[in-house]
Amino acid sequence: MRTLLAGLTAADIRTDPFPHIVADLPVEPELYEALSASFPSFQRLAWDCPPERVPNNRRFALPAQLLMEAPDLPECWKEFLALHSGPTFLAEVAALFAGHWDPAMLAVLDGSLTNHSTGRLSLSNPGPYRIHQDARLEINSAVRDRPSSSRGAHLDTPNRLFSCLFYLRAPDDDAVGGDLELFRWRSGPAGPVSSYEVPPDTVDRVATIPYAANRMVIFPQNVNALHGVSPRHPTPHTRRYVFITAELTEDWMTFPESDPTSAPAGPGAAPKEAAPCAC
Repeated sequence: MRTLLAGLTAADIRTDPFPHIVADLPVEPELYEALSASFPSFQRLAWDCPPERVPNNRRFALPAQLLMEAPDLPECWKEFLALHSGPTFLAEVAALFAGHWDPAMLAVLDGSLTNHSTGRLSLSNPGPYRIHQDARLEINSAVRDRPSSSRGAHLDTPNRLFSCLFYLRAPDDDAVGGDLELFRWRSGPAGPVSSYEVPPDTVDRVATIPYAANRMVIFPQNVNALHGVSPRHPTPHTRRYVFITAELTEDWMTFPESDPTSAPAGPGAAPKEAAPCAC
């Protein structure tokens, strides 16, 4: 199995409004169909919560470590999750975005994202790793009444190294909206970095990347990597994707004038937010 980054080079990097790559059909059609057809059910990802009682457009997630321990998960998914939450993928990301990593991040990592202890993110037992990786399956629940965004413009947690989204839009999903939006600061970064969403009047939308089957988006974390999700119109469909990431044990990213009361993220800190990256 190849990673989602196979065949991509630095020439594929778009720099406006911040470094990122959009790749269509990164997974071979036969494998993609197998992954899509066997994507875990809503009940499994929502922990058996009855659909009629699930809040509007709510994010649910299952981490790679927990999924890979499930005896009934198809082998194609186990191999995919293992590959994209392991050191091979981290090394590919590090090389692909060489020259685009935040200097503050590199300073904390002695100049390189590789050659550190790594392991899969575990909320119950973080482990003695410097870098915690994950490839978790995520969904956004149905939108029942009025258009709703799962999350507006925001930055991911300040201990994160990169964010990668692999979309698995269902064949019958005809929902309007739910696209990834990229933003730019109007007058420079405005803290604190731990904000769940930044004020709408501090950013401008620069690009929209449609939510589409077999599409991947990846970008390094930095104070300019603002992104969010466009409102989804009423729909019975769930929005499906894999969120792939790597996080440090400690925070590395701060604003020029950061909030001194902000607590460090630490390994596994993402779930403290209602939606650490519902993108």
